[in-house]
Amino acid sequence: MRTSLAPVALLVALASGFACVDESATASGADDLTSVDGIEHTIDLDAFVDVPSGANDDAVKDAIHRELKSALGALRERGIGVADRDGQRNLAGAVLVRTPLAVIATDGATLRQVDRVRYHYHDIALVERDKLPSGPIELTLLFGDYIARAAELTPICSDDLATEPDSLWYHYQPRTSACRTAINAEATAIAAAQAALVNPNTQISARDADRRFLTTRATLVRSAAAPTLYPEYDRLWGFAGDQARTTVLAYSFFGVDSDESNPYDNGLIEYLRFQRVLRARLPGVHVTETAPQAFLLDFTIDGHKLANVGWDDVERWIIDRTGLPAEVAGDPGKTAELLRQVIAAFSERWIVWQWPVTVRRGGVERTMTVEIRTFHGYEDGTAERRLHARWRYLEAFWHADIFAYTGHSHFGHGPLEPWEYRTGNFPNRYQLALFNSCLSFNYYDEDFLVMHPGGSTKLDVVVNGLPAYWTGMGEATAGYLTSLLDGEHTWRDVLGAMVVDLPWQQGYDPMRAVNGELDNTYAPAGLTIAPR
Repeated sequence: MRTSLAPVALLVALASGFACVDESATASGADDLTSVDGIEHTIDLDAFVDVPSGANDDAVKDAIHRELKSALGALRERGIGVADRDGQRNLAGAVLVRTPLAVIATDGATLRQVDRVRYHYHDIALVERDKLPSGPIELTLLFGDYIARAAELTPICSDDLATEPDSLWYHYQPRTSACRTAINAEATAIAAAQAALVNPNTQISARDADRRFLTTRATLVRSAAAPTLYPEYDRLWGFAGDQARTTVLAYSFFGVDSDESNPYDNGLIEYLRFQRVLRARLPGVHVTETAPQAFLLDFTIDGHKLANVGWDDVERWIIDRTGLPAEVAGDPGKTAELLRQVIAAFSERWIVWQWPVTVRRGGVERTMTVEIRTFHGYEDGTAERRLHARWRYLEAFWHADIFAYTGHSHFGHGPLEPWEYRTGNFPNRYQLALFNSCLSFNYYDEDFLVMHPGGSTKLDVVVNGLPAYWTGMGEATAGYLTSLLDGEHTWRDVLGAMVVDLPWQQGYDPMRAVNGELDNTYAPAGLTIAPR
Protein backbone atom coordinates (compact mmCIF):
# COMPACT_ATOMS: atom_id res chain seq x y z
CA MET A 1 0.00 0.00 0.00
CA ARG A 2 1.03 3.57 -0.56
CA THR A 3 0.64 6.83 1.22
CA SER A 4 1.61 10.43 0.59
CA LEU A 5 5.22 11.16 1.43
CA ALA A 6 7.66 13.97 0.86
CA PRO A 7 8.38 14.03 -2.90
CA VAL A 8 12.08 13.25 -2.48
CA ALA A 9 11.18 10.02 -0.71
CA LEU A 10 8.17 8.97 -2.73
CA LEU A 11 9.76 6.52 -5.14
CA VAL A 12 11.75 4.81 -2.42
CA ALA A 13 8.68 4.51 -0.22
CA LEU A 14 6.51 3.10 -2.97
CA ALA A 15 9.14 0.48 -3.70
CA SER A 16 9.31 -0.58 -0.09
CA GLY A 17 5.56 -0.93 0.32
CA PHE A 18 3.48 -1.23 3.45
CA ALA A 19 2.87 -4.53 5.20
CA CYS A 20 -0.88 -4.35 4.69
CA VAL A 21 -3.49 -6.24 2.74
CA ASP A 22 -6.99 -4.84 2.41
CA GLU A 23 -9.74 -7.17 3.55
CA SER A 24 -12.64 -6.89 5.98
CA ALA A 25 -11.85 -7.77 9.58
CA THR A 26 -13.11 -8.27 13.05
CA ALA A 27 -12.44 -5.41 15.42
CA SER A 28 -10.65 -5.18 18.70
CA GLY A 29 -8.91 -2.50 20.64
CA ALA A 30 -6.56 -1.48 23.36
CA ASP A 31 -6.12 0.87 26.26
CA ASP A 32 -3.57 1.84 28.93
CA LEU A 33 -0.77 1.91 26.39
CA THR A 34 2.97 2.39 26.66
CA SER A 35 4.42 3.88 23.49
CA VAL A 36 7.50 5.77 22.32
CA ASP A 37 6.05 7.63 19.33
CA GLY A 38 2.36 7.69 20.25
CA ILE A 39 0.37 9.44 22.97
CA GLU A 40 -2.80 7.76 24.24
CA HIS A 41 -6.05 9.74 24.05
CA THR A 42 -9.74 9.09 24.24
CA ILE A 43 -11.63 10.04 21.09
CA ASP A 44 -15.33 10.92 20.84
CA LEU A 45 -17.44 11.86 17.85
CA ASP A 46 -21.09 11.95 16.78
CA ALA A 47 -22.24 10.86 13.35
CA PHE A 48 -25.20 9.30 11.55
CA VAL A 49 -26.13 6.86 8.81
CA ASP A 50 -29.20 6.69 6.57
CA VAL A 51 -30.90 3.35 5.94
CA PRO A 52 -34.11 2.40 4.11
CA SER A 53 -37.18 2.93 6.24
CA GLY A 54 -37.77 -0.08 8.48
CA ALA A 55 -34.35 -1.65 7.89
CA ASN A 56 -33.43 -4.05 10.68
CA ASP A 57 -30.78 -3.37 13.32
CA ASP A 58 -28.19 -5.55 11.57
CA ALA A 59 -28.48 -3.42 8.45
CA VAL A 60 -28.01 -0.27 10.56
CA LYS A 61 -24.95 -1.70 12.27
CA ASP A 62 -23.48 -2.75 8.92
CA ALA A 63 -23.85 0.83 7.70
CA ILE A 64 -22.16 2.18 10.83
CA HIS A 65 -19.36 -0.38 10.54
CA ARG A 66 -18.73 0.68 6.95
CA GLU A 67 -18.78 4.38 7.80
CA LEU A 68 -16.43 3.99 10.76
CA LYS A 69 -14.04 1.90 8.70
CA SER A 70 -13.44 4.96 6.51
CA ALA A 71 -12.31 6.77 9.67
CA LEU A 72 -9.17 4.61 9.65
CA GLY A 73 -7.99 6.19 6.42
CA ALA A 74 -9.04 9.68 7.48
CA LEU A 75 -7.35 9.33 10.86
CA ARG A 76 -4.13 7.76 9.64
CA GLU A 77 -3.78 10.84 7.41
CA ARG A 78 -3.51 12.76 10.68
CA GLY A 79 -1.20 10.32 12.46
CA ILE A 80 -3.96 8.78 14.59
CA GLY A 81 -4.76 5.11 15.14
CA VAL A 82 -7.92 3.88 16.87
CA ALA A 83 -8.75 0.64 18.63
CA ASP A 84 -12.34 -0.35 17.91
CA ARG A 85 -12.45 -0.82 14.17
CA ASP A 86 -15.97 -1.04 12.72
CA GLY A 87 -17.30 0.09 16.10
CA GLN A 88 -18.00 -3.44 17.28
CA ARG A 89 -17.45 -2.67 20.96
CA ASN A 90 -19.32 0.60 20.61
CA LEU A 91 -22.31 -1.11 19.02
CA ALA A 92 -22.38 -4.25 21.16
CA GLY A 93 -25.05 -2.83 23.48
CA ALA A 94 -26.13 0.22 21.53
CA VAL A 95 -29.74 1.35 21.45
CA LEU A 96 -30.43 2.48 17.88
CA VAL A 97 -32.67 5.56 17.76
CA ARG A 98 -34.17 6.25 14.35
CA THR A 99 -35.58 9.46 12.95
CA PRO A 100 -37.96 8.86 10.00
CA LEU A 101 -37.30 11.32 7.18
CA ALA A 102 -38.87 11.92 3.79
CA VAL A 103 -36.50 12.42 0.86
CA ILE A 104 -37.72 15.42 -1.14
CA ALA A 105 -36.96 16.09 -4.81
CA THR A 106 -36.23 19.57 -6.15
CA ASP A 107 -39.86 19.85 -7.32
CA GLY A 108 -41.16 19.09 -3.82
CA ALA A 109 -42.21 15.50 -4.52
CA THR A 110 -41.50 12.80 -1.95
CA LEU A 111 -39.10 10.26 -3.42
CA ARG A 112 -38.85 7.75 -0.56
CA GLN A 113 -38.58 7.35 3.20
CA VAL A 114 -35.35 6.76 5.13
CA ASP A 115 -34.38 6.32 8.75
CA ARG A 116 -31.55 8.55 9.94
CA VAL A 117 -29.75 6.82 12.81
CA ARG A 118 -27.42 8.92 14.92
CA TYR A 119 -24.68 7.32 16.99
CA HIS A 120 -21.90 8.26 19.37
CA TYR A 121 -18.44 6.74 19.00
CA HIS A 122 -16.04 6.54 21.96
CA ASP A 123 -12.65 4.88 21.64
CA ILE A 124 -8.99 4.78 22.56
CA ALA A 125 -6.67 6.56 20.11
CA LEU A 126 -2.93 6.73 19.66
CA VAL A 127 -1.72 10.08 18.31
CA GLU A 128 1.76 10.70 16.94
CA ARG A 129 3.74 13.00 19.21
CA ASP A 130 4.42 15.56 16.48
CA LYS A 131 0.74 15.69 15.43
CA LEU A 132 -0.99 16.29 18.74
CA PRO A 133 -4.21 18.31 18.28
CA SER A 134 -4.73 21.60 20.07
CA GLY A 135 -8.49 21.07 20.16
CA PRO A 136 -11.29 19.19 18.38
CA ILE A 137 -10.42 18.06 14.87
CA GLU A 138 -12.59 18.15 11.79
CA LEU A 139 -13.06 14.62 10.50
CA THR A 140 -14.81 13.71 7.26
CA LEU A 141 -16.09 10.15 6.89
CA LEU A 142 -17.20 8.38 3.74
CA PHE A 143 -20.99 8.14 3.72
CA GLY A 144 -23.26 5.45 2.35
CA ASP A 145 -22.17 2.68 -0.01
CA TYR A 146 -18.80 4.11 -1.01
CA ILE A 147 -17.73 0.72 -2.38
CA ALA A 148 -20.40 1.04 -5.08
CA ARG A 149 -19.24 4.62 -5.75
CA ALA A 150 -15.52 3.86 -5.72
CA ALA A 151 -15.12 4.75 -9.40
CA GLU A 152 -16.03 8.38 -8.67
CA LEU A 153 -14.34 8.59 -5.23
CA THR A 154 -11.00 6.88 -5.85
CA PRO A 155 -9.62 9.41 -8.38
CA ILE A 156 -10.20 12.33 -6.02
CA CYS A 157 -9.89 10.91 -2.51
CA SER A 158 -7.50 7.94 -2.58
CA ASP A 159 -3.72 7.80 -2.28
CA ASP A 160 -3.73 4.63 -4.43
CA LEU A 161 -5.60 4.96 -7.70
CA ALA A 162 -5.28 1.22 -8.36
CA THR A 163 -6.88 0.11 -5.11
CA GLU A 164 -9.82 -2.28 -5.14
CA PRO A 165 -13.21 -0.70 -4.31
CA ASP A 166 -13.50 -2.56 -1.01
CA SER A 167 -10.08 -1.21 -0.01
CA LEU A 168 -10.99 2.43 -0.57
CA TRP A 169 -11.55 2.95 3.18
CA TYR A 170 -7.87 2.31 3.87
CA HIS A 171 -6.55 4.60 1.15
CA TYR A 172 -9.12 7.34 1.80
CA GLN A 173 -7.39 10.72 2.32
CA PRO A 174 -9.96 13.51 2.71
CA ARG A 175 -7.42 16.30 3.22
CA THR A 176 -5.97 16.07 -0.29
CA SER A 177 -6.79 19.05 -2.47
CA ALA A 178 -9.19 17.33 -4.87
CA CYS A 179 -11.06 15.61 -2.08
CA ARG A 180 -11.36 18.80 0.00
CA THR A 181 -12.80 20.57 -3.04
CA ALA A 182 -15.40 17.82 -3.51
CA ILE A 183 -16.31 17.80 0.20
CA ASN A 184 -16.78 21.58 0.29
CA ALA A 185 -18.81 21.63 -2.93
CA GLU A 186 -21.11 18.90 -1.62
CA ALA A 187 -21.62 20.69 1.71
CA THR A 188 -22.58 23.89 -0.12
CA ALA A 189 -25.06 22.06 -2.35
CA ILE A 190 -26.66 20.23 0.58
CA ALA A 191 -27.06 23.45 2.57
CA ALA A 192 -28.74 25.17 -0.37
CA ALA A 193 -31.12 22.27 -0.94
CA GLN A 194 -31.93 22.00 2.75
CA ALA A 195 -32.89 25.68 2.91
CA ALA A 196 -35.68 25.03 0.38
CA LEU A 197 -37.38 22.31 2.46
CA VAL A 198 -40.83 22.97 3.94
CA ASN A 199 -40.10 21.04 7.16
CA PRO A 200 -36.39 20.30 7.70
CA ASN A 201 -37.23 18.39 10.88
CA THR A 202 -38.99 15.64 8.95
CA GLN A 203 -37.47 16.03 5.49
CA ILE A 204 -34.10 15.88 3.81
CA SER A 205 -33.28 16.88 0.28
CA ALA A 206 -32.44 14.39 -2.44
CA ARG A 207 -29.00 16.01 -2.51
CA ASP A 208 -28.54 15.22 1.19
CA ALA A 209 -29.71 11.63 0.72
CA ASP A 210 -27.18 11.21 -2.08
CA ARG A 211 -24.25 12.59 -0.07
CA ARG A 212 -20.83 10.94 -0.31
CA PHE A 213 -19.28 12.56 2.76
CA LEU A 214 -20.14 13.30 6.35
CA THR A 215 -18.09 15.87 8.22
CA THR A 216 -18.07 15.79 12.00
CA ARG A 217 -15.83 16.96 14.84
CA ALA A 218 -13.82 14.56 16.92
CA THR A 219 -12.72 15.45 20.42
CA LEU A 220 -9.43 13.99 21.65
CA VAL A 221 -8.56 14.06 25.35
CA ARG A 222 -5.08 13.10 26.40
CA SER A 223 -4.92 10.17 28.82
CA ALA A 224 -2.63 9.92 31.81
CA ALA A 225 0.80 8.68 30.82
CA ALA A 226 1.49 5.03 31.52
CA PRO A 227 4.11 4.49 34.24
CA THR A 228 7.54 3.07 33.49
CA LEU A 229 7.10 -0.69 33.59
CA TYR A 230 9.07 -3.78 32.66
CA PRO A 231 8.26 -7.08 31.00
CA GLU A 232 7.89 -9.79 33.64
CA TYR A 233 11.51 -10.94 33.39
CA ASP A 234 11.36 -13.09 36.52
CA ARG A 235 8.63 -15.19 34.94
CA LEU A 236 10.28 -15.19 31.51
CA TRP A 237 13.58 -16.54 32.86
CA GLY A 238 12.16 -18.90 35.47
CA PHE A 239 13.00 -16.95 38.63
CA ALA A 240 9.34 -16.86 39.75
CA GLY A 241 8.44 -20.36 40.81
CA ASP A 242 9.66 -22.16 37.68
CA GLN A 243 13.12 -23.22 38.82
CA ALA A 244 13.13 -26.24 36.48
CA ARG A 245 13.03 -24.02 33.41
CA THR A 246 16.13 -24.30 31.22
CA THR A 247 14.87 -22.83 27.93
CA VAL A 248 13.30 -19.57 26.78
CA LEU A 249 11.46 -20.36 23.56
CA ALA A 250 10.74 -17.74 20.89
CA TYR A 251 8.91 -18.07 17.58
CA SER A 252 9.43 -15.53 14.81
CA PHE A 253 7.33 -15.71 11.63
CA PHE A 254 7.82 -13.73 8.43
CA GLY A 255 5.17 -13.62 5.74
CA VAL A 256 5.58 -13.14 2.01
CA ASP A 257 4.95 -9.69 0.59
CA SER A 258 3.70 -10.66 -2.86
CA ASP A 259 5.80 -13.34 -4.59
CA GLU A 260 7.84 -15.99 -2.82
CA SER A 261 9.62 -16.89 -6.07
CA ASN A 262 11.09 -13.39 -6.27
CA PRO A 263 14.46 -13.27 -4.45
CA TYR A 264 13.89 -9.60 -3.72
CA ASP A 265 10.42 -10.03 -2.26
CA ASN A 266 10.23 -7.83 0.83
CA GLY A 267 9.33 -10.80 3.01
CA LEU A 268 12.58 -12.65 2.27
CA ILE A 269 14.65 -9.47 2.47
CA GLU A 270 13.31 -8.67 5.93
CA TYR A 271 13.64 -12.27 7.10
CA LEU A 272 17.35 -12.17 6.26
CA ARG A 273 17.67 -8.67 7.74
CA PHE A 274 16.19 -10.08 10.96
CA GLN A 275 18.75 -12.88 10.82
CA ARG A 276 21.59 -10.40 10.22
CA VAL A 277 20.65 -8.26 13.24
CA LEU A 278 20.05 -11.33 15.40
CA ARG A 279 23.55 -12.67 14.70
CA ALA A 280 25.12 -9.27 15.37
CA ARG A 281 23.38 -8.68 18.71
CA LEU A 282 23.42 -12.19 20.19
CA PRO A 283 27.06 -13.35 20.05
CA GLY A 284 27.28 -17.09 19.68
CA VAL A 285 23.75 -17.65 18.35
CA HIS A 286 23.81 -20.52 15.86
CA VAL A 287 21.53 -22.78 13.82
CA THR A 288 20.85 -26.17 15.39
CA GLU A 289 18.03 -27.56 13.25
CA THR A 290 16.20 -27.14 9.95
CA ALA A 291 12.92 -28.81 8.97
CA PRO A 292 12.71 -29.97 6.26
CA GLN A 293 16.44 -30.59 6.64
CA ALA A 294 18.76 -28.44 4.54
CA PHE A 295 22.36 -27.27 4.45
CA LEU A 296 21.60 -23.58 4.37
CA LEU A 297 24.97 -22.38 3.12
CA ASP A 298 25.52 -25.02 0.43
CA PHE A 299 25.08 -23.68 -3.11
CA THR A 300 26.16 -25.16 -6.41
CA ILE A 301 26.77 -23.64 -9.84
CA ASP A 302 27.42 -25.87 -12.85
CA GLY A 303 27.58 -28.86 -10.54
CA HIS A 304 30.28 -27.35 -8.33
CA LYS A 305 29.80 -26.28 -4.73
CA LEU A 306 30.61 -22.64 -4.03
CA ALA A 307 33.42 -22.41 -1.50
CA ASN A 308 33.47 -20.41 1.74
CA VAL A 309 29.90 -19.12 1.63
CA GLY A 310 28.89 -17.58 4.97
CA TRP A 311 25.81 -15.96 6.48
CA ASP A 312 27.13 -12.50 5.57
CA ASP A 313 27.38 -13.50 1.92
CA VAL A 314 23.79 -14.72 1.62
CA GLU A 315 22.49 -11.64 3.43
CA ARG A 316 24.45 -9.33 1.10
CA TRP A 317 23.12 -11.11 -1.99
CA ILE A 318 19.51 -10.55 -0.95
CA ILE A 319 19.41 -7.46 1.28
CA ASP A 320 22.10 -5.35 -0.37
CA ARG A 321 22.07 -6.97 -3.84
CA THR A 322 25.86 -6.98 -3.79
CA GLY A 323 28.78 -9.38 -3.34
CA LEU A 324 27.72 -12.11 -5.74
CA PRO A 325 30.45 -14.75 -6.15
CA ALA A 326 32.74 -14.64 -9.17
CA GLU A 327 31.23 -17.89 -10.44
CA VAL A 328 27.94 -16.12 -11.26
CA ALA A 329 28.85 -12.44 -11.57
CA GLY A 330 27.80 -11.03 -14.92
CA ASP A 331 25.82 -14.13 -15.92
CA PRO A 332 22.05 -13.52 -15.53
CA GLY A 333 21.19 -17.20 -15.81
CA LYS A 334 23.66 -18.31 -13.16
CA THR A 335 22.70 -15.41 -10.91
CA ALA A 336 19.05 -16.37 -11.14
CA GLU A 337 19.90 -19.99 -10.31
CA LEU A 338 21.92 -18.97 -7.25
CA LEU A 339 19.13 -16.76 -5.96
CA ARG A 340 16.60 -19.52 -6.63
CA GLN A 341 18.65 -21.76 -4.34
CA VAL A 342 18.60 -19.07 -1.64
CA ILE A 343 14.80 -18.91 -1.84
CA ALA A 344 14.57 -22.71 -1.62
CA ALA A 345 16.85 -22.79 1.42
CA PHE A 346 15.23 -20.00 3.43
CA SER A 347 11.54 -20.31 2.54
CA GLU A 348 8.85 -22.72 3.77
CA ARG A 349 11.29 -24.17 6.27
CA TRP A 350 11.78 -24.07 10.02
CA ILE A 351 15.19 -22.68 10.91
CA VAL A 352 15.99 -23.05 14.59
CA TRP A 353 18.63 -20.92 16.30
CA GLN A 354 20.01 -21.42 19.79
CA TRP A 355 21.85 -19.04 22.11
CA PRO A 356 23.37 -20.65 25.23
CA VAL A 357 23.45 -18.12 28.08
CA THR A 358 24.16 -17.67 31.75
CA VAL A 359 21.47 -15.66 33.54
CA ARG A 360 22.04 -13.95 36.90
CA ARG A 361 19.48 -12.20 39.06
CA GLY A 362 19.63 -11.27 42.75
CA GLY A 363 22.57 -13.55 43.46
CA VAL A 364 21.00 -16.54 41.66
CA GLU A 365 22.70 -17.91 38.55
CA ARG A 366 21.09 -20.16 35.97
CA THR A 367 22.42 -21.92 32.87
CA MET A 368 19.85 -21.62 30.12
CA THR A 369 19.33 -21.77 26.36
CA VAL A 370 17.36 -19.34 24.21
CA GLU A 371 15.80 -21.17 21.28
CA ILE A 372 14.41 -19.11 18.39
CA ARG A 373 12.26 -20.98 15.89
CA THR A 374 11.91 -18.99 12.67
CA PHE A 375 9.82 -19.49 9.55
CA HIS A 376 9.43 -17.52 6.32
CA GLY A 377 6.67 -18.40 3.92
CA TYR A 378 3.16 -17.92 2.63
CA GLU A 379 0.39 -17.52 5.18
CA ASP A 380 -2.40 -16.41 2.86
CA GLY A 381 -3.58 -16.53 -0.73
CA THR A 382 -5.19 -19.97 -0.64
CA ALA A 383 -7.18 -21.95 1.91
CA GLU A 384 -4.34 -24.46 2.18
CA ARG A 385 -1.75 -21.79 2.94
CA ARG A 386 -3.94 -20.25 5.62
CA LEU A 387 -4.55 -23.64 7.20
CA HIS A 388 -0.86 -24.54 7.33
CA ALA A 389 0.00 -21.13 8.73
CA ARG A 390 -2.70 -21.51 11.36
CA TRP A 391 -1.18 -24.85 12.39
CA ARG A 392 2.18 -23.12 12.84
CA TYR A 393 0.62 -20.37 14.93
CA LEU A 394 -1.25 -22.89 17.07
CA GLU A 395 2.06 -24.57 17.86
CA ALA A 396 3.65 -21.23 18.68
CA PHE A 397 0.77 -19.96 20.81
CA TRP A 398 0.98 -23.06 22.99
CA HIS A 399 4.76 -23.41 23.32
CA ALA A 400 6.20 -19.90 22.93
CA ASP A 401 7.43 -17.63 25.67
CA ILE A 402 7.88 -14.93 23.02
CA PHE A 403 5.84 -14.75 19.80
CA ALA A 404 6.58 -12.46 16.84
CA TYR A 405 4.75 -12.08 13.54
CA THR A 406 6.11 -9.83 10.79
CA GLY A 407 4.20 -9.33 7.56
CA HIS A 408 0.86 -8.39 6.09
CA SER A 409 -2.06 -7.69 8.39
CA HIS A 410 -4.54 -9.20 5.91
CA PHE A 411 -7.32 -7.26 7.68
CA GLY A 412 -9.60 -10.19 8.41
CA HIS A 413 -8.51 -12.58 5.71
CA GLY A 414 -5.40 -14.15 7.20
CA PRO A 415 -4.71 -16.99 9.61
CA LEU A 416 -3.96 -14.78 12.62
CA GLU A 417 -7.47 -13.42 13.04
CA PRO A 418 -8.48 -13.79 16.71
CA TRP A 419 -11.74 -15.53 15.85
CA GLU A 420 -9.63 -18.49 14.64
CA TYR A 421 -8.46 -19.17 18.22
CA ARG A 422 -9.80 -19.76 21.71
CA THR A 423 -8.60 -19.74 25.32
CA GLY A 424 -7.61 -23.42 25.18
CA ASN A 425 -5.00 -22.65 22.52
CA PHE A 426 -2.84 -20.80 25.07
CA PRO A 427 -1.01 -22.02 28.18
CA ASN A 428 -1.81 -20.57 31.58
CA ARG A 429 1.57 -18.82 31.94
CA TYR A 430 3.27 -15.56 31.01
CA GLN A 431 3.82 -14.85 27.30
CA LEU A 432 4.79 -11.90 25.11
CA ALA A 433 3.56 -11.24 21.58
CA LEU A 434 4.40 -8.88 18.73
CA PHE A 435 2.17 -8.27 15.71
CA ASN A 436 4.47 -6.25 13.45
CA SER A 437 2.01 -5.38 10.70
CA CYS A 438 -0.21 -2.52 9.54
CA LEU A 439 -2.70 -1.16 12.08
CA SER A 440 -2.39 -4.23 14.28
CA PHE A 441 -3.38 -2.01 17.23
CA ASN A 442 -6.81 -1.93 15.66
CA TYR A 443 -7.72 -5.58 15.91
CA TYR A 444 -5.03 -7.89 17.31
CA ASP A 445 -4.16 -6.95 20.88
CA GLU A 446 -7.34 -6.72 22.93
CA ASP A 447 -8.97 -9.86 21.53
CA PHE A 448 -5.91 -11.92 22.43
CA LEU A 449 -5.69 -10.31 25.87
CA VAL A 450 -9.30 -11.25 26.56
CA MET A 451 -8.76 -14.75 25.20
CA HIS A 452 -5.53 -15.56 27.02
CA PRO A 453 -5.75 -17.41 30.36
CA GLY A 454 -5.16 -14.79 33.03
CA GLY A 455 -5.71 -11.99 30.51
CA SER A 456 -3.25 -9.13 30.71
CA THR A 457 -1.61 -10.57 33.85
CA LYS A 458 -0.10 -13.26 31.64
CA LEU A 459 0.18 -11.58 28.24
CA ASP A 460 1.81 -8.40 26.97
CA VAL A 461 1.15 -7.48 23.31
CA VAL A 462 3.10 -5.09 21.06
CA VAL A 463 1.19 -3.65 18.10
CA ASN A 464 1.50 -0.94 15.44
CA GLY A 465 -0.86 2.04 15.48
CA LEU A 466 -0.16 3.06 11.87
CA PRO A 467 0.81 1.39 8.58
CA ALA A 468 4.26 -0.19 8.69
CA TYR A 469 6.79 -0.09 5.88
CA TRP A 470 8.21 -3.48 4.93
CA THR A 471 11.67 -1.97 4.79
CA GLY A 472 13.22 -2.24 8.24
CA MET A 473 10.58 -4.55 9.70
CA GLY A 474 13.11 -7.35 10.09
CA GLU A 475 15.42 -5.07 12.03
CA ALA A 476 12.53 -3.87 14.20
CA THR A 477 11.46 -7.43 15.04
CA ALA A 478 15.05 -8.35 15.86
CA GLY A 479 15.22 -5.26 18.08
CA TYR A 480 12.12 -6.43 19.95
CA LEU A 481 13.46 -9.94 20.42
CA THR A 482 17.03 -9.09 21.35
CA SER A 483 15.97 -6.33 23.74
CA LEU A 484 13.79 -8.83 25.59
CA LEU A 485 16.61 -11.37 25.67
CA ASP A 486 19.84 -9.49 26.31
CA GLY A 487 19.14 -7.83 29.65
CA GLU A 488 16.74 -5.96 31.86
CA HIS A 489 14.95 -3.28 29.86
CA THR A 490 11.80 -1.24 30.42
CA TRP A 491 8.99 -1.54 27.93
CA ARG A 492 9.94 1.87 26.56
CA ASP A 493 13.48 0.55 26.07
CA VAL A 494 12.10 -2.41 24.14
CA LEU A 495 9.95 -0.19 21.93
CA GLY A 496 12.90 2.14 21.44
CA ALA A 497 15.00 -0.80 20.25
CA MET A 498 12.45 -1.28 17.46
CA VAL A 499 12.92 2.21 16.02
CA VAL A 500 14.88 2.00 12.75
CA ASP A 501 16.52 4.39 10.31
CA LEU A 502 15.20 4.09 6.77
CA PRO A 503 16.79 5.56 3.61
CA TRP A 504 14.07 8.23 3.54
CA GLN A 505 13.26 8.63 7.26
CA GLN A 506 15.44 8.57 10.34
CA GLY A 507 13.97 7.16 13.53
CA TYR A 508 11.00 5.46 11.87
CA ASP A 509 8.35 4.01 14.18
CA PRO A 510 4.79 3.14 13.02
CA MET A 511 3.53 4.29 16.44
CA ARG A 512 4.17 1.01 18.22
CA ALA A 513 2.65 0.45 21.63
CA VAL A 514 2.42 -2.29 24.22
CA ASN A 515 -0.84 -3.27 25.84
CA GLY A 516 -1.38 -5.50 28.87
CA GLU A 517 1.62 -4.11 30.73
CA LEU A 518 -0.11 -1.99 33.37
CA ASP A 519 -0.52 -4.87 35.79
CA ASN A 520 3.11 -5.99 35.47
CA THR A 521 4.87 -6.10 38.84
CA TYR A 522 8.48 -6.85 37.95
CA ALA A 523 11.02 -4.65 39.75
CA PRO A 524 14.63 -4.30 38.54
CA ALA A 525 16.99 -6.73 40.25
CA GLY A 526 20.23 -6.48 38.31
CA LEU A 527 19.30 -9.11 35.72
CA THR A 528 22.31 -9.92 33.51
CA ILE A 529 22.46 -12.27 30.53
CA ALA A 530 25.78 -13.39 29.07
CA PRO A 531 26.54 -15.87 26.29
CA ARG A 532 28.35 -19.01 27.37
